[in-house]
Amino acid sequence: MAQAQIKDIIEAAYDGGAEMIVTPCPLCQANVEVYQGSINKKYGTKFDIPVLYYSQLMTLAYGGTAKEAALDGNVVRARKLEAFAGK
Repeated sequence: MAQAQIKDIIEAAYDGGAEMIVTPCPLCQANVEVYQGSINKKYGTKFDIPVLYYSQLMTLAYGGTAKEAALDGNVVRARKLEAFAGK
């Protein structure tokens, strides 16, 4: 996936008011999350949107902890979700 495509995905989510992006594709999750920093440098943006793999979200939905969902392994931290999972 090209950086311009990734930028379009993040930008659409940001413009739509999304607090996170969730994907069923682990490669997509990695690409969209990891490249945010280089996209910010290249395009002068300030994206900082957490990107989760759907199983992470499902773990939390079924009562799992942030640690069980491996949220600490994400590059862009899902702080609101971590706080929710901590309760």
